[in-house]
Amino acid sequence: MDAITRIEEFIDHGGKADFLANGMLVSAVTYQLFIIGEASRHLAPGVEGRHPFIAWREMRGMRNVIAHEYGTVDPGVVWDVATTDLAPLRVALLAERDWLTSC
Repeated sequence: MDAITRIEEFIDHGGKADFLANGMLVSAVTYQLFIIGEASRHLAPGVEGRHPFIAWREMRGMRNVIAHEYGTVDPGVVWDVATTDLAPLRVALLAERDWLTSC
């Protein structure tokens, strides 16, 4: 959740063109996506099954690209993930938190 919040704060101040023109911002968002991808490798049993609409495998795959093929990371893809894929992930994580606290 912290990484999602940071990304939202980072990209809240401009559009895609501003993002792509700012290497430091691209790096910051990319690193937060790395953190999310790494965290997705350590999910509690059942999380993926309760949220099958989340692209868990792709999340881990993006982490691997960032970690091992960093020269091929496309800033446009980083922007797309940051602006479209994180909102559903936030909803899933909040639902998971609510489920855990209701047990």
